Amino acid sequence: MKSLKVFLKKHNLEQTLVIGYYGGGNYGDELLLEVLATMLHEAEVEDVTITYQQPKNYRTFHRDFGYKLVRMSDKIGVLKSMRANQNIIVGGGGLWGLDMNLNIFFLSLMLFIARFFLKKNVFLLGVGYYDSTSWLGRISAFLAGKAATEIVARDKQTQANFERITPNVTLDDDLAWELPKLSANHYQDDLAELNKSIQITGKTLFITLRRFRPHQKNNYAQMIETFIMNNPERQVVVSLMEPKTVDPAGYQLIRSWRKKYKHVQITDFAYNPVALYLFFRMHRKNLAFMGPQFHVILVASLAGVPFLPLSYDNKVSQLLEQLEADKPIAIGALRIPHLRTFADQFYQQGEG
Repeated sequence: MKSLKVFLKKHNLEQTLVIGYYGGGNYGDELLLEVLATMLHEAEVEDVTITYQQPKNYRTFHRDFGYKLVRMSDKIGVLKSMRANQNIIVGGGGLWGLDMNLNIFFLSLMLFIARFFLKKNVFLLGVGYYDSTSWLGRISAFLAGKAATEIVARDKQTQANFERITPNVTLDDDLAWELPKLSANHYQDDLAELNKSIQITGKTLFITLRRFRPHQKNNYAQMIETFIMNNPERQVVVSLMEPKTVDPAGYQLIRSWRKKYKHVQITDFAYNPVALYLFFRMHRKNLAFMGPQFHVILVASLAGVPFLPLSYDNKVSQLLEQLEADKPIAIGALRIPHLRTFADQFYQQGEG
C-alpha cells in the first residue's frame, strides 16, 4: 500500500476528523475503521475524532486508542468537529457504487462545503467509485472528487472515474489489505470468543447472507437453504455480517435453519472484525467461504481460505480481478450447481 504509506508520512494529520458510515455494525465498514485507526495510531497521530453511529458499542468492534467519538446523528456535534479539525478523512468503502443512497449524497455535499467554504483538507483513502452507481451517485462522486485534496483509489475503475473529475488521484488497494501486518497479539481475546462461539471440528463451509435492497432482489438466500438441505453430511456455519439487532429478519431466518438442519451453526457479527481474519487463518485448512460481501471475500483470501468468486456489484468484480479469481459468478447467474461444484472441490482436498 505504497500510496497510503506515502500519504501518512507526507501529511500532518493532527486535528483529523474521520467520517464514514461507521458504527452501524456493517462488517466492512467496521473493518475499514479498525485498520485506519490502527494506521493513524501507529503513525503517532494523537488528535483524532471519529464519527460513529453508536458510541456505546465502539469497544465491541474496536480497540480504543483514546480517540474522541462524535455521534453521527448529532449533526451539531459533527459540524463543530468539522470546524475544529483541519483534516477530514473518508476512510475507505465503495461509497459511490450500487449501494449509493441519500446519506452518501449528503456526506459528499458536506465534503464539498468543508473544502471550499471551511478551507479544510479533504482526503479520500482507499475509496471506490463504480460504473454501477446511479445518477445520484455520479453527482455525489463529482462533489466528493472536486472537494478532495487527495484521493487514494482502491482499484482501476475508481481511479479512472475520479480522474475525470480531478488529477489528485493515486492508485492503491483497499485498506483491509493491511490486515496481515496488524499484530495478532492485540486480538487474542476477540479470537478466543469467536472460537468459543463457532466449533470447527473438520471440513466446514462458512456461508454469509446479505441484506439486499429492493432493486438488488435475488434468490441467493433460497439457494443457500436448498444447498444446505441437500447436503446434510457437510458442516456449515451461516453468518450475518451485521449484528442481529440490525438485521432481525435475517437472524430469524438463520435461527430457523439451525432448528431444521442439525449440521448448521449460526452467528452474527458482534466482535472486533480483525478476529474473523485470525479465525479464518487459524482454521484455513478446514474452511471454505461462500458469500457476496467484498470484505469477507478479501479477508478469506488474505487468510488463505478458498472462496466462491461471487459478485453482486462492480466493486466486488474489481476485487475478484485483483485476486485473479477464476471464473467470477454474477449473483444473478448463481445456480445450485455452482455451490455444489465449489463444495465438492473443497471436500475432495481431503481433511485438513
